[in-house]
Amino acid sequence: FTAPFQKNTELIQQRKAFTEAPLFSAFTVDCERGEKNIVQSVCAAIAIFSLTVFSPIAPEAFADASTDIGASTASSAKITTGGASTLQSGRTIAITRGVNLDRSNFKGQNLKGVAFQQSIVRDSDFSGANLVSSSFFDATVDGSNFEGADLTLANVEMAQFNRANLKNAVLHEMYVSGSTLFEGVKDIEGSDWSDTYLRKDQQKYLCEHPTSKGTNPTTGVDTRESLMCKN
Repeated sequence: FTAPFQKNTELIQQRKAFTEAPLFSAFTVDCERGEKNIVQSVCAAIAIFSLTVFSPIAPEAFADASTDIGASTASSAKITTGGASTLQSGRTIAITRGVNLDRSNFKGQNLKGVAFQQSIVRDSDFSGANLVSSSFFDATVDGSNFEGADLTLANVEMAQFNRANLKNAVLHEMYVSGSTLFEGVKDIEGSDWSDTYLRKDQQKYLCEHPTSKGTNPTTGVDTRESLMCKN
């Protein structure tokens, strides 16, 4: 980490030298006196330029140095370079748009707050993963395995779960929308949907699913009760 910090120190010294230059100081004085509007405008532009160009930038190497993102090597590389974003402190926040993360291995990993929004995450393994407050907004997770995963407070608006395995998953208070589709889901046995408000047709579909049964091993909640099935 020596190189990034040395670079930041040099930038700070350059900004100091620039702001102490006679020309910059003269403009600053005129600005403070408020004598001429044109001088004030030029002064403001110089100040903004100096702060923008010479401000120290946090080294992105810190994002790559994080080792607890919990993915396979290939998957981690995609996350740190924009394959998915994270809300956790000390990590790069990337914007994903249609990034392909098919067949990634996230089994048992800590992905709290990680966002896979609008990404393609088919046939991936999230079994036993911590996905609390994660985001799969407008994502395609067809065929992915979420068995035993914790998706409490996850955002799955507009997501597609065709062939996905949700067995024994904790799905508390998930954010869903009218476009979230669970049609074709593979298994929901033992899943806990408490306080997740589903569209009526989606609720009916899940209640009629042949695997709509069992009790969640983590929360002890009955699957059909959590879905508020009629019988």
